[in-house]
Amino acid sequence: MASTCQPSQGADMNLLDRFFMAVAPGRAMQREKSRTIAMHYRAARLGRRNDGLKASGSDADLASRDRRQVSFYARDMIRNTPFARRVQDVVSGHVVGDGIIPKLQVSTGLPQALQENLRRRGLEMIEEHLDTTAIDKNGLLNLYGLQALAMNTVVESGEVLIRRHRPIGAPLTIPLQLEVLEPEYLDDSRWGGFLDGNEIREGIEYDRESGERVAYWLYTQHPGGEWRPGHNPMTSERVPADEILHLFRVDRPGQTRGISWFTPIAEKLVNADDAEDAHLMRQKIAACFTAFHRLGADGGRERQELGGTLQPGVIMEIANDEEMEFAEPPAVGDYPDFMKNVLRAAAMGIGLTYEALTGDLSGVNFSSARIGRLEMERNISRWQWLMIIPMLLQPLGRWIEEAWIEEEFEEAWDLPGAIRFTWVPPHRILVDPAREFGALREAVRSGFQSRQGVVRQLGLDPERLLAEQQQDKDEADRLGLPFDSDPRADVSRQNANFSDEGSTP
Repeated sequence: MASTCQPSQGADMNLLDRFFMAVAPGRAMQREKSRTIAMHYRAARLGRRNDGLKASGSDADLASRDRRQVSFYARDMIRNTPFARRVQDVVSGHVVGDGIIPKLQVSTGLPQALQENLRRRGLEMIEEHLDTTAIDKNGLLNLYGLQALAMNTVVESGEVLIRRHRPIGAPLTIPLQLEVLEPEYLDDSRWGGFLDGNEIREGIEYDRESGERVAYWLYTQHPGGEWRPGHNPMTSERVPADEILHLFRVDRPGQTRGISWFTPIAEKLVNADDAEDAHLMRQKIAACFTAFHRLGADGGRERQELGGTLQPGVIMEIANDEEMEFAEPPAVGDYPDFMKNVLRAAAMGIGLTYEALTGDLSGVNFSSARIGRLEMERNISRWQWLMIIPMLLQPLGRWIEEAWIEEEFEEAWDLPGAIRFTWVPPHRILVDPAREFGALREAVRSGFQSRQGVVRQLGLDPERLLAEQQQDKDEADRLGLPFDSDPRADVSRQNANFSDEGSTP
């Protein structure tokens, strides 16, 4: 005998259920089945106490439509809240540090002499142009300062724009300069379609067929800047997409713009700052030792020995018919534990450790510090290799190649892949160098890591390091200075297969 599913007829059956039961029994049974399934998931039936959660099916861009307002709040927090500024400094300091350095790689298919010539000229170009303020359109920062500025803007506003300029006739090593722009330069009032079919959304123009970005509509000056005679701050111009690098963290599929990294922790940091101000005020009140003097029958008579304020070490006498009462200042409570919990939550929300955010190393030993740093360094590496290197530095490397080719004629340019730039992140600061250098040395000796890989892990360029070591060796030999870092001067490190020429006899 087949069983039938009947919707409940009790109090749970509302007027809409009764309507569907009367006109569409099948629809009513489906609604009842869906309700029964949803009852098994608490997250599907959050109640009144969870009003802070908003169930929404909007996509990434619609959900972050208030990104500009959020970035304004984040900037104000960074200006006025020390922990917000600390978040920005720590993230930028670990991701960029003193710079993600370029490394020129030359194709091994070229003649050896040409390879050496390209490496030499490439190193000169890096040192004369990228390592100096010539790369900055405003003439203030070198390439690594621009990297830090861009990363600061990403943390603060969620995204940043880098515009390429090609100055003609300027005394530069290569015709390339960069300008870092805040996201407010995007004219997001431009929205809709063009006659050619291209679509503009939030100031970004997309190809009608492929959906790829073809242009950015940028204001000619910052819309929040001071008015300048002869300039309209609300005038925007079309800039081809190949002249712009748009850097942001992609958190959801289909996301086209970023949102401030302070979004999940802004309220906690503001509340922590307010709590700190309240605690300071409470401390001031607790430091006040207040007395209330109740006068007796002679209340109108002045008492010279009782002043307007109490002073340390003062002994006062009062009559038998007078009383003195003292206020009880409020206790400071569990403020330290409260602040630690709030800052731990804020650090976790941004992807840092509590120790890195606050500098509080109490109760930390080598093992706990290393475990905490490993988790944070995983996030740092992810931000480097999944965001700043592929979205900013690799396209920038192609810009550098194009400018170099434009400046110089070289037969090697006809060979695809003759040169390319790779990038070396900043060195990782070792928690315990004595232990960790030993582990790295063993990894190289056992073949689990290459020497070049370890050198890059420390934030150095292997080729530059070898060149410097060769230069040190030649200079020491010329001056006749032995150093124990040279195995030729240390008998215990020599073996039968070692010779001064570096080859087996």
